[in-house]
Amino acid sequence: MKTFFSSKNMFTVVFLWLTIALLIILLFLKTKEKEPLIYLIDGILILVIGLLLWILLDTKYVIIENQLRYYSGPFRGKIAIDKIRKITVHSGWYVPVNMKPALDTKGLIIFYNQFDDLYISPKHQKEFLTLLKKHNPAIEIS
Repeated sequence: MKTFFSSKNMFTVVFLWLTIALLIILLFLKTKEKEPLIYLIDGILILVIGLLLWILLDTKYVIIENQLRYYSGPFRGKIAIDKIRKITVHSGWYVPVNMKPALDTKGLIIFYNQFDDLYISPKHQKEFLTLLKKHNPAIEIS
């Protein structure tokens, strides 16, 4: 088992921390009157803060046996390494995939099965790719 944490783009990290700080400030700046709606808003703010912290602190990729598992807060999944067809190195703000458990704009697009893809950003990309190629030498890297 090998764990790779996500690399982090400074803009993304600063944006998430500022959003968390703003939500915490909103939590304390509301009116003193505690109506039922205020309790609901407090609960929603706390849930959003928790979700952002979970994503920020727990985005990682784990290679276990013949599986690549990805974690980004509550967003989790696994891919059989032998189903990976191609990996493309990508850099830029726009990533043309649906699932993006990553905190950086420089990462890898993994194409697997027939039509599935995933964008990830492991901190040590070369070591990550070497380990995947060891499990599946047929992976095309571009």
